[in-house]
Amino acid sequence: MTAGERAAACAGRGPFARWAGRRLFAAAERGDAAARADVAQVARTPEHRLCERARSAVAAWWAKDRDPFLRQVVLDVGAVAAGEWRLPTLALLGRLAAELEPRDAVKVPPLLADADPDVREQAAAACREASGPLLEALWVQAAVRRTWPLREPLLANAEAPPPHVVDGLWADFLGRPPEPLLLDALVRWGRPASYGRDEALSVVVLETDPGVLTRQPYRDALIEALGFGDGPLSEIAERKALALGNEELTEEICAKAMSGSPGLAWFCRKHKVAPKDQVKRALFFLMTEQREQYLDLDPDGSLLSLAYASASAGERAEIQDFMLTAGELDLVRVIVGDDRRARIPSLSPEEVEYLAEELAARREWDDLWAIVQDVPIGIGVGLFRLFDGWVPRDDDTRRIFEMYLETDPSAVADLLGHLPDGRPHLIRQARFLFHGRVNDVSFAPEGPFLAAAGTNRVAGVFDLRTAQLVERYGGFATSVGRVLCTGDGVLIAGERTNRVDRECRVLRCADGATRTLHKTPGSITSLALRSEDGGFVAGTRAGNLLLGDPGGHVESRPVRALRLGGRWPRSVAAHPASGRIAVLGKLLVVADAAAGNPVVARTEPPTARAVFVDADTLVCADLAGQVTRLRRSGHRFEETGQAQVGGLGGLAAPPGTGEPMVMDRRGDLYAIDPETAAATIVYRAPEAQNPTSLTVSPSGDFLAVGDAAGHTDLFDLRVRDLPHVVRRPVVDLVPRHLGIVGTALADTALSAPAGAALRLLHACLEHRFRFDVEIGDAVRLTAGEHDISL
Repeated sequence: MTAGERAAACAGRGPFARWAGRRLFAAAERGDAAARADVAQVARTPEHRLCERARSAVAAWWAKDRDPFLRQVVLDVGAVAAGEWRLPTLALLGRLAAELEPRDAVKVPPLLADADPDVREQAAAACREASGPLLEALWVQAAVRRTWPLREPLLANAEAPPPHVVDGLWADFLGRPPEPLLLDALVRWGRPASYGRDEALSVVVLETDPGVLTRQPYRDALIEALGFGDGPLSEIAERKALALGNEELTEEICAKAMSGSPGLAWFCRKHKVAPKDQVKRALFFLMTEQREQYLDLDPDGSLLSLAYASASAGERAEIQDFMLTAGELDLVRVIVGDDRRARIPSLSPEEVEYLAEELAARREWDDLWAIVQDVPIGIGVGLFRLFDGWVPRDDDTRRIFEMYLETDPSAVADLLGHLPDGRPHLIRQARFLFHGRVNDVSFAPEGPFLAAAGTNRVAGVFDLRTAQLVERYGGFATSVGRVLCTGDGVLIAGERTNRVDRECRVLRCADGATRTLHKTPGSITSLALRSEDGGFVAGTRAGNLLLGDPGGHVESRPVRALRLGGRWPRSVAAHPASGRIAVLGKLLVVADAAAGNPVVARTEPPTARAVFVDADTLVCADLAGQVTRLRRSGHRFEETGQAQVGGLGGLAAPPGTGEPMVMDRRGDLYAIDPETAAATIVYRAPEAQNPTSLTVSPSGDFLAVGDAAGHTDLFDLRVRDLPHVVRRPVVDLVPRHLGIVGTALADTALSAPAGAALRLLHACLEHRFRFDVEIGDAVRLTAGEHDISL
């Protein structure tokens, strides 16, 4: 049969026609060209019973095999395949954009790579015209597949994608090599990113209002974009920064250009942008490699010297690198300026060594010697390799020079290594022997004076520099149990007795005379300074708290008002700056100024001694030697650390250090860690003793220990600053440090090299302060043992 005959044979509705149709389509499915031609004829015959089936089959065969003949049939009759071949035939017919649905988005990417150019173009057109849910579905596919063929037509779409897609596109633009089509689309849509750095940078690209870019975070983003170098984003930022003409923005750009941004330095050089301030401008020209501009502005380096002085350590290192490349700069003048002594303490060891080498190269020996004397001795000793046979002319200076020359560079390291945990142990500086038991000692606020009281009914004040008695007070009715120096030469004394009914007094001793302030049955158990103007607090065996003012007026209050019940105060402590008082009986109670608002800080075991570390922190100890740190939290105290020593001999808190000290019954002294309350031994007594009191001077410099055998031992606490002193520039030291070094020299355990380093430092300080008439802060306790009678 001919094609027309086979088409006609299957047109009917009888059994034969149905059989003929089945045979025809089966042959066509197998690829029989003649059969497919017959089916095409059916597809061209609208009135044929199998026309629609034929059209669908022809469209599918074309989509699958791309037969040119079938393609024309599809175009002629508008055939659309079913199922997976539907979209290609819609694209060929130009109907894809109208009939594409969101669920079809997954099938669009292959169409954009289709072999048929018309299909590709129609697929791209569908992407360009999509909107709403279809557009969102297409962008999902673009994100999943990361295919550029799909992104390109979508970027040409007039409608912006959903916000999360916009965010992703901005991230792509900012994090990858520039894509012109992507930038064009982002600008056309006018949608910034939603958050963070990308949002700020996208506003830089899109914003047309210049005022917006002067506000944060867009200001920082604009500067960041400028630093990107070549590229569309930096070009946009460049145009907008120039259009702003904002002086503050210009200063910020220059500052960041100096910190190492090549893109910003390029921008500044290109547009001749520089800081307004002359000092900053000089540094700016140097660090942005504008050498000619720098030399024109600062030929003598004076502006750069000012900039160097105000720079941080990191900035100085950068400046040095740039100065080295500048060639003819006077680096010595730049680094030390016109006031070398004032600048030395801020210089790093590397800067000092560079200066010394420069001066040695120029044979400027006097200047080199001046630097050696100003820097820390450890650095100074190391610089002596640079002197080439030169020595100072005057004898006094030559003596110091020779000590430097004879000191091994490792001696300072040996000295610092001698200090356990970076701090030296204490040594006993002096011992006073009084005839009779020492009940109490107290330092005077005015200077190195110590008051002592004992069982022989007298009290005295001694000058610790000379070990001489300067005041003596007698006429007491009983033993003097407590003494307290309150300032201006005033000594408060409290009598004690073994009988609870015998009368005892609180007396004011000053200018060689005594005056009774208060009488009470039983002993005065304790005295403490409660205010910075000389007010004091005392406890009595009768169960009262005595509040004394600087003029000597005393007010008595029963301790039961402080929630101690009927018990008597065995000890008191005070924090003068806040006026808070701690009263110790079976309970430990803390009260505010004037003994108000009492708070029970500790209930058991009974507390024997307590000291204030600060207004809200106490360290207390019981007789067994358990040391506890308490911290106030609201209306209660919390235990924050504990330590144990061998029984309690005394407790004190040097002001300003936060590091209390406790002595055990043997006489060993411990420092209490301010955070953990751990006890570290700082002095081990050579023999056992029975301490009765432990007192620290108001300055925190000295510590005194009285014992039952009549001894009072003196310690210089300043020596604990020795590692800091040794490491500091000598030019930065003061007369007080001379006393510290002098005290440290008394340590017989020093090694020979450590002793040599310490003697060198002592000689340097003596030489530096040789013209000072009064160097009171250089106080040294009189060493040795002194037999003193009151």
